[in-house]
Amino acid sequence: MNNAVIPAEAGTQSKLFWPPAFAGVTAVLILLSLCLQAHAARVEIRDGRFYVDGSPFYVRGVGYAPWRPHQQPGVSYAGTNRRWTKMDFERMKAAHFNTVRTWGALAPEDLALAKEAGLMVLQGVWIDPKQDFSDPHNQQAALAEVTSAAEQAKSFDNVLGYLVMTEPSPQAVLETGTEETLQFFRKLRRAIQTVDPRPVSMDSWPPLAFLDQHDFDFVTFNLYGFWPKSITDVMGLADMTRWFADHFAGDKPLLVGETGGYAVSEASWTAAGGFGGLSEYDQSLKDLDSLRETLEGHAAGSVLVSWIDTWHYPKDPDRHDNEPWEWDGILGIPTDSEKDMDGIPRKVYKDVSVYNSLIPLEPKDNHLYPIQQPLPIQVNGADNVAHVRYCLNDGEWSPLDGSGHGWFQGSFRLPKLARKRQSMTFQALNKDEAVVATKSVSFLAGVLPERLTIEPKKGARLPAGRQGLVFSVAIKDGLGHPIPGRKVLVGCFCPVSFREGQDALTTNDSGEITFSCPALPESRDRYLFVAAGTDSPERRRTADLRIFVLGR
Repeated sequence: MNNAVIPAEAGTQSKLFWPPAFAGVTAVLILLSLCLQAHAARVEIRDGRFYVDGSPFYVRGVGYAPWRPHQQPGVSYAGTNRRWTKMDFERMKAAHFNTVRTWGALAPEDLALAKEAGLMVLQGVWIDPKQDFSDPHNQQAALAEVTSAAEQAKSFDNVLGYLVMTEPSPQAVLETGTEETLQFFRKLRRAIQTVDPRPVSMDSWPPLAFLDQHDFDFVTFNLYGFWPKSITDVMGLADMTRWFADHFAGDKPLLVGETGGYAVSEASWTAAGGFGGLSEYDQSLKDLDSLRETLEGHAAGSVLVSWIDTWHYPKDPDRHDNEPWEWDGILGIPTDSEKDMDGIPRKVYKDVSVYNSLIPLEPKDNHLYPIQQPLPIQVNGADNVAHVRYCLNDGEWSPLDGSGHGWFQGSFRLPKLARKRQSMTFQALNKDEAVVATKSVSFLAGVLPERLTIEPKKGARLPAGRQGLVFSVAIKDGLGHPIPGRKVLVGCFCPVSFREGQDALTTNDSGEITFSCPALPESRDRYLFVAAGTDSPERRRTADLRIFVLGR
């Protein structure tokens, strides 16, 4: 319904008259409406970013599944967990996270604790991701769930938005029908925004890249550096993130709803997935690399998982199984003893606190920038940062302008003779002028971008013993010349069966390779993802991903 404003005639006062019996009720309704509008107005989306209270807001998020040992989703532990929840939120804020992301909706009491700690909330709404999305009964149940979540959250001004469902099953989407699935999510979005007008997104993942996801207010994909291996090894997390930003986000923010996820379990891998077998040092290194690479890939923010060890997933919540997903916590809970239940900070806790203090957004690592043109500098700082300064290629320090809301900006020009690798160093200072964090970014100047293309190839002759779907990859330099003798990584991924494979080949004199898909699809697979990537002498990855409809 459109809101119309009817002006009073000149020289008169506009008055509203209500019957006495309804005056009190009406005043309450008007006040409630104004409060909801004010809460919604705190959060805006424009120019591919979140804004809170009129200032840009980069999501420094952490994934929060609050269940301790012997607890599991679907059962309320509010009475026993509230002390832990309060402690968790305070520790998150101390680590300079600004957003907590959930998979199930936080209760009003927990939303209040998040607000007290100074955290925004991405309110997750759990809905079965494997159901028939066109079934009327399932739809009614889902509508009731999202409406209830919105009703609980609408009076809290620290809700950044809603994440509906987590990782819908590609098989369920195809069996329901893509258009019917999209209609289902449109209904859920309308139901939420009828109650609370704040932004809504679906919590998606790479296997669902064949589905149009432009209906949402912002775009969310869970992107890990280790899966699908045939895509991440070939493209790298940064280029994979950039691909999703380019193909789905447009002028909307791309939120990486889950990343990191590295674990200190003894097992490096199990059938349930994940990536373990790491020391605390390597866990921290890989988690922070994930945050850096998603930023490099143009994410408007990322969510590091997980806050605590998740005993409940994927197996028995009464045992801390040797599963990577059960040992990926920023806080470890190695046993169910009383001394462990609060959570023991691992090395990543200290390291991510420093990372969150100072996040350079522009210029970006490994990007190409023109010379002798004004280029933006943008930095996001935590609450402990009062000033930020920078230097180019170890030159003199220059201050950045601060907005007072954690944003610092300026501009610079690369000199005429700047070529290849350039570096910019940033320092964050507190109110006492002490340095609290130092960061550097490395980018390229005076280098033309290479181009990589992937095409299906019919009638191609393959080496003996190789068969299947055939593709070609061509690589050209910035002037359009073929690049011979270049190593190219290729990978194929089937988003329903999860079959995948990868290979490495060298371009011929024409700068091309021809290859058959290393993973043959099953009969239930309707799509095939094909990726290719190569590294330039300047150590810059050029990569692409194409999605093919099988049988066409």
